[in-house]
Amino acid sequence: MLAKSREIWIINVYAPSGTAMMKERERFFNSELSYQLTGETVHVFLGRDFNCTLETMETTGGFTYSRALEVLVHVLQLTDPWKGKTTRKVYTHYSVSGATRIDRIYATRELLESKLGVKAIVAPFTNHLAVCLRISIYLPIMRTGRRLWKMDSAVINENACTEKLRTLWGQLQRQKGYVPDLTMWWDRLCKNKIRQLYERE
Repeated sequence: MLAKSREIWIINVYAPSGTAMMKERERFFNSELSYQLTGETVHVFLGRDFNCTLETMETTGGFTYSRALEVLVHVLQLTDPWKGKTTRKVYTHYSVSGATRIDRIYATRELLESKLGVKAIVAPFTNHLAVCLRISIYLPIMRTGRRLWKMDSAVINENACTEKLRTLWGQLQRQKGYVPDLTMWWDRLCKNKIRQLYERE
């Protein structure tokens, strides 16, 4: 999943897991992820579950290495915020075969200059630890005024408008089966269509 806020890209990664999926994982980093990053990427946060490691010190068990990920990190000039912390090894996933640091966050150096801290914390409903990176970034907040629209209530009493509403309501009723539930039907279909009708009138 990708999100962009002004010049910052936030990329949530879940790579194919296991040694049997090694080719698929390399294809994911080489093709799919690289394709998403073909545009201008000034500042990048790349993180979550890579299901591989780049150094032997990141695991106590088998070493699942990804050449494609290492190239991607190098090309984008990304940095691991935990790099250089050799005093205490941190692992984010524990299993019977050992402990690994497959959950990581990479970021561009400019973003990490404002790093306040990084830590791994226990997360519920998963056997992974969550990696939390705290940074301080100045981004101007764009504020816009609240847009209001007031309907002329006299329109409600017009027979032609009432007939148009009756026709529209019939169409909306027939579309109920195309959405998962009534809330989505009302929010995504009905409200906007009814408002547009009265705005036109």
